[in-house]
Amino acid sequence: MTKKQRIDFVQLLGDLLVNGFSLQQAFVFFVHANLFSPNILIKLQQDLQQGKSLAQSFVQLQYSNDQILQIELAESHGDLAQTLLGIAKQMRLVQRQQENFLKAVSYPLLLFIFLLTILLGMRFFLLPQLVASGMIYAESFSVQLIKGVPVIGLGVLIFLIILAMCWQTWGKRQSYLTRFSLLTRIPGIRTLFSNYYSAYFALEWGKLFQQGLELHQIIECLLIIEGKSLMQELAADLKTRLAQGSTLAEELKRYPFLTKEFSRIVFQGEARGNLGKELITYSQLVWRRFFNQLEFLCSWIQPLVFLFVALLIVSLYLTMLLPLTDLERIL
Repeated sequence: MTKKQRIDFVQLLGDLLVNGFSLQQAFVFFVHANLFSPNILIKLQQDLQQGKSLAQSFVQLQYSNDQILQIELAESHGDLAQTLLGIAKQMRLVQRQQENFLKAVSYPLLLFIFLLTILLGMRFFLLPQLVASGMIYAESFSVQLIKGVPVIGLGVLIFLIILAMCWQTWGKRQSYLTRFSLLTRIPGIRTLFSNYYSAYFALEWGKLFQQGLELHQIIECLLIIEGKSLMQELAADLKTRLAQGSTLAEELKRYPFLTKEFSRIVFQGEARGNLGKELITYSQLVWRRFFNQLEFLCSWIQPLVFLFVALLIVSLYLTMLLPLTDLERIL
């Protein structure tokens, strides 16, 4: 499925479940309505008939691990229909932010690539001819600038590729807790990461608390879920630490990927006896804050890229004009 089809699928499936359809009836409706690929729908029906969970069936549809986990929790102790609708809403918001990001960087990025192409052309074709003709000197500032910019750009690109490969290799050998704790220490993305996972955890835990489950039951529920995830490792770590006599609010302060006020919300909810409701309300506030931050970043990306492109344009003019003036001799 395409991204849009995955959004439509969970949205329509959630709507049908809200209106009293069973999962099998919903898939039969999709087949008759010819809304999605028949092969996919038939495979989903076969999985359910063989006793597989909906979450297991959704793995083949390329939903994220976090979304699969939400469905697993909803099948165990939550409202499946509302969970599916919530996933659809989150996916739409993320898609909108991605579209805004692409709009903000597409034009300046193309301009940036065009300018680098010009610099590379000057570096390998124009400069050798001008130097050979004696029109400009090889040691001049403009020549060194044209030679340096492409090399520096290529070096930065290679460095980023190597860094990404090293992170991927190292990350496979580390736990989710280690990886995400390290990511949240990087300036610039700490707030985004902490807001995202605080909202995500608050929503899922809030729904489980509202179902009447106690903390130890929620932890056991998370531990029996197949596969590995950050939430599952967090549950295992909390189980060990809570067994030593600590409280949930105290232990939550230790995790850097959760906001500082997360533990205070838990402490307050436990004291008032309405932890589930307060966590869900808090998740809504943090989701709103998370997407507002994304919108703010997108609004600043384009001006910054344009500023960088403008500096390149000025540098390019200087490299062409300096050899034709006496200014270069003064420099």
